[in-house]
Amino acid sequence: MLVVTIIIAAVVSGFAGGLAGGTKTAPSASIDVKIYSLENYGGMPPWGDGYYCPGMVIEHLSGDVLPTKDLQIVTYFTDRSSGEIIKGNLTGEVAVGGDAGWSSWTATQYCGVLFLNDQNRFGDDTIQDSDSGNDNWFGNASAIFRPGDILCDPHSFAGNYNDNDGPDAPHVNPAMNSLFGINCSDRSTGFVPGAIVDFKILHIPSGKYIFDKEVSIQ
Repeated sequence: MLVVTIIIAAVVSGFAGGLAGGTKTAPSASIDVKIYSLENYGGMPPWGDGYYCPGMVIEHLSGDVLPTKDLQIVTYFTDRSSGEIIKGNLTGEVAVGGDAGWSSWTATQYCGVLFLNDQNRFGDDTIQDSDSGNDNWFGNASAIFRPGDILCDPHSFAGNYNDNDGPDAPHVNPAMNSLFGINCSDRSTGFVPGAIVDFKILHIPSGKYIFDKEVSIQ
């Protein structure tokens, strides 16, 4: 009986140790998120005033490096026109197409919903002719989010320098719409300055949130 008891205890101890060994520790990082309802992009005075569209940036201020393939972004936003709470999500590499009227991001070209804006590391080929991914797109194994890095959406490609479209004629931003699950350019949804987005960044391996805040739209 003593031998059996010792064997069972050893098995239980080994099983518990295996569970403990498989637990992932969440990284620690200081992150800043800015969401813009309408910003002017693409202007090249005096040749053109550009256009307005929604956009966002996520800045890694300090802390651990973060492989974006290990991250999931989850958002909650209340659509003012319907009263519905809309859940947004970004997991892995997600490609969105541009527009036939845009010279830098056409309807047959693709960009990640978010990408690391660092030409020194990744070059200037963020826009791709296929939806199969790119090194600097969020979710790619090479897209490592480091202190000092900025993740942004492709707002700078969502129009032309000479469109001269004012804030009363905002461009649709396919990447923002994909992330938040609504038409962010439609002001009737309430995606306007002062509105609140519940914004979370989940570290998938540990199941822990490394960013969980209410972000006020600017």
